[in-house]
Amino acid sequence: MKQAAVRSQLLRLREQLRAATDGRDLLDRKREAILRAIAERLPQREAQRREATDRLAAARSALRAAQLEIGRAAVDAAALAQPPLASIDLADASIVGVRVPALRASRVEFHPCYGPASGSDRLDAAGAAFARAIERLAAFAAGDAALRRLRAALARTARRLNALDQQLIPDIRRDIRDLAAALEEEERDDAVRRKMWLTRQA
Repeated sequence: MKQAAVRSQLLRLREQLRAATDGRDLLDRKREAILRAIAERLPQREAQRREATDRLAAARSALRAAQLEIGRAAVDAAALAQPPLASIDLADASIVGVRVPALRASRVEFHPCYGPASGSDRLDAAGAAFARAIERLAAFAAGDAALRRLRAALARTARRLNALDQQLIPDIRRDIRDLAAALEEEERDDAVRRKMWLTRQA
């Protein structure tokens, strides 16, 4: 291989190494940002889980009280007459470049749509309790889904970093060392040949 071709290949490899190193640094910064985002959202998600669990437990307790008062069949019939309590909007958001779902449940007041004869105060209380739980449940679902997406992105980023650190960058560096050694040896051989030629000319 001629020296010019070796030098050209060596330059290309050094450019590849620089690009791979820059990419590795970007991925490392992204990994750190994702880790910080996860750490910030873990306590928030736990608080959302507790709030949603408490609201749902209260709603279920109120529902059991209504079932005991007027019977399960009457509660089921009243539930069928009730329209949806709230609309839930789903959109996309971004956290440190990771797409996450954004859920929003509109706050609603519970208004019984069943007849007075088919309901009770306890059934009204159960309906109101479930209406209050929806917003908390949506917030918890969004926070939990965001954490799952962030953890998946962290795993992907870690895999790419490992591939760069353990395979691509070491391979490029080894190729650079091999080519540099071959170029150095060829330059030494050229120097010896020039010296021998000059000796014969003298």
